[in-house]
Amino acid sequence: MTQRPRKRWQVRSPNFDQSLRLATELEVPLLVGQLLVSRGITDPKKAYLYLNPNFEKLYDPFKLSHMDKAVERIKKAVNYGEKICIYGDYDADGTTATALLLDTFRQIGVPQKQVEYYIPNRFTDGYGLSQKTVENIREKSVNLLITVDCGITSVLEIEWAKKEGMDVIVTDHHQPNPDALPHAHALLAPKIPGDEYPYDELAGVGLAFKLAQGLSQELMTESKDDFLRAQLDLVALGTVVDMAPLTEENRMLTRLGLQRLNDSKEKKRLGLEALCQVAGYENKPLGGHALSFGLGPRINAAGRMDTADNAVKLLTTDCRDTATRIAFELNEANRMRQELERQIQDHALEIIENETDDDTKGIVVASEEWSEKAQGVVGIVASRLVEKFHKPVFVIVINGDEATGSGRCIDGMNLADSLVSCSELLMKHGGHAAAAGLTLKTKNISKFKEIFNKYTDERLKGQALQPKLELDFETPLSVLTLDTLEELEKFEPFGRKNRPPRLVARRVKINGKPSLLGKDGKHLSMDVSQVGEKKRAIAWRAGDELVTFNRPNILLDIAFSPEINEWQGRRSVQLILDDWKIRSERRDMNWDVFPRRSEPSRAKLVDERNTNKRNYLLNLLVKEESCIIYVQDGQMLDMLLTKVLPESIEGIARHDETTSAEEEATLLQQLEHGGLRTIASSSSLSSHEAFPFVKHVVFCHLTPSPDLFFKRCAPAFATKETSCLHLIYGEADGTEIQNWVAKKYPEKTELQQLYGGIRKTIQSNGAEGYPETAMLNGALGAPATVETGLTIFEELKFIERYAESGHRLVKLRPAQKSDLSRSPTYVKGQWIKQTSPSFIEFQLKENIESMWERVENECQIPNNPDSSI
Repeated sequence: MTQRPRKRWQVRSPNFDQSLRLATELEVPLLVGQLLVSRGITDPKKAYLYLNPNFEKLYDPFKLSHMDKAVERIKKAVNYGEKICIYGDYDADGTTATALLLDTFRQIGVPQKQVEYYIPNRFTDGYGLSQKTVENIREKSVNLLITVDCGITSVLEIEWAKKEGMDVIVTDHHQPNPDALPHAHALLAPKIPGDEYPYDELAGVGLAFKLAQGLSQELMTESKDDFLRAQLDLVALGTVVDMAPLTEENRMLTRLGLQRLNDSKEKKRLGLEALCQVAGYENKPLGGHALSFGLGPRINAAGRMDTADNAVKLLTTDCRDTATRIAFELNEANRMRQELERQIQDHALEIIENETDDDTKGIVVASEEWSEKAQGVVGIVASRLVEKFHKPVFVIVINGDEATGSGRCIDGMNLADSLVSCSELLMKHGGHAAAAGLTLKTKNISKFKEIFNKYTDERLKGQALQPKLELDFETPLSVLTLDTLEELEKFEPFGRKNRPPRLVARRVKINGKPSLLGKDGKHLSMDVSQVGEKKRAIAWRAGDELVTFNRPNILLDIAFSPEINEWQGRRSVQLILDDWKIRSERRDMNWDVFPRRSEPSRAKLVDERNTNKRNYLLNLLVKEESCIIYVQDGQMLDMLLTKVLPESIEGIARHDETTSAEEEATLLQQLEHGGLRTIASSSSLSSHEAFPFVKHVVFCHLTPSPDLFFKRCAPAFATKETSCLHLIYGEADGTEIQNWVAKKYPEKTELQQLYGGIRKTIQSNGAEGYPETAMLNGALGAPATVETGLTIFEELKFIERYAESGHRLVKLRPAQKSDLSRSPTYVKGQWIKQTSPSFIEFQLKENIESMWERVENECQIPNNPDSSI
């Protein structure tokens, strides 16, 4: 069976204006604003809450159906001294949830002998409740059974518990069967149809926390918020490791929990301190990666290799020696788990190679050769196989007449629903969209394979089977400063539906020779650069591609996640490569138009870079077809209309920043109806709704920013007729645009000097207002610098500009403090300064086919409905 196809990059390209607005309102780097918009967060209040979660904003636990019944029943048990048992699960979600409720009962003063807990053994008890485990619990004289992270599908088992005289409270985040809900005393399960809780994606530990919230309101009198906040370390760990979506309330819970874990002033849970020591995270900041791949696997190893009781003991102990001992035991169990996992995966790949063809969309691999302990790692193996083949996978361990397995899924299909569809074949099953587990008779495996593959085949078509790599946006390496990446730590913890930022950088060079990393040389490390900006890059599991990366003079397009690397007390920016494409420059193709003339397309790029601009424009205008000509600035516009183009050419209108919206709309109407032949502009036409079909759009000069360039290209994709985008700038324009950017967007020190000059000028004249035109005469600095400075000072409310007798006057406002990051113009200018070198190189050196691909991606109207043009 062949491995998965090449990844399909999906670059989101968030709206620039929205990103700029968020960045300035929140006073964060523009990159942060772009990432917020990329995640669908455009409202400033929601964005602020995302970056700064508030404990007080958590939902009322009593919005959960049956919460009142659950709390009342527990109060009764506490008051009457009834025996309580917390029934957990053997994974990190279940063990953290169990530990959290044990802490809760201890906090409300329930004697230790009154509260039991039971974690089923994966190998002898299986997942969830069973008649056997219910009997074991009843033998301990339990009156109230509380499940965490399980129970929603245990209909028969809960009936058995009731017959044995136990009331049952179920807290479970898994998908229920709406036609077969258990008749428990209370069901805390937000996925039940009709439950009105505002968020249904809480993990098992999140639901346990909501129960603790409910109990705290009824049974705790003092320090209840302090206690609940202290439990958020468990909530963060269990939620992230269980791969629950890190959105909405999960986002708030995990972010607050991560802050708790990293706050040096807060008392740490001894078990987690010890676990950090053995996992290599002692005195290091914890993020989503540390929870998912450092602490989580060691917690899970307890249940995967033996019993998960040790994990609960670790998370609840008050004895440092006990915590240290258990942490070392879990670390050793994790090492053994890794070895077993490798053996199972290698064997599973052999089975797939021999028994599965490329047409199979739902992979089921089963074996009786694996030991009983294989049940503890088949979920991880299934995840690895999904990564390899990009298809849903179940890995099943056969043990005599019965078999147990775990599955993992890709986007586009709900794995738990696939099991519901064939529940008559299964003895037990449960899970959610991305992961599920099952138990069935061995004789039914073949039938299950058939039905599962059919179910998958009906739901996964075409591109669903091609792995997607969702990317936030393209950015130059120059914006990835240490200060900016420190701001990105506010997006932690990363996990499902809150992945790390994934960015794109193009035309990246490899400096020197890449080197192998790891004891087996499985990974690659290399230095990369873009327009002189150097960064360190790591490509995990890419050691076998060393020869490819060693090729001379290659350029890469890279998809990566930026992170801060800490080594020997030094912090630096590092790129973790998710994917890469070796560029084909294809400068030898000699195409002047792309897509080629014979191919239908709404827009075509016409590559005439480094041509004689005057001759080209004259030849184009002779055709008397509608045309927009973009130039660099007002000075260039004057030159175009007075020196480059003869006065004898009629039908050319001027458009610049001073053109009003009404005037612009009139120009566009005239262009559409033939009253005008050409509009020459030094700014962007913004009337999206009124924009007519334009046959030719000409770029006379380089554009300083991607946002501006693609806004100017976008109208060509809005009509069915074919527009031509002409590139007639040249190498000589490179120096010109760099000098223009430097003047147009002054630095902080220049602005300080300019503001001092403006104050002195206005105050020395003793006037209410000073003519703006007089300030632009060069005495205060280059007109472009002064013009931008005035806009920045107005945005910061340092000055006021108003019209009087047809002339704009500048007036000082009362002195006040304000940071430059509050000015959209300043933030945009700094961003342009950082991004323009790489974008200038793109405009000058990119081959026409690659340039077209990016222009099409950025300008397709359906993908950018909010873009202004």
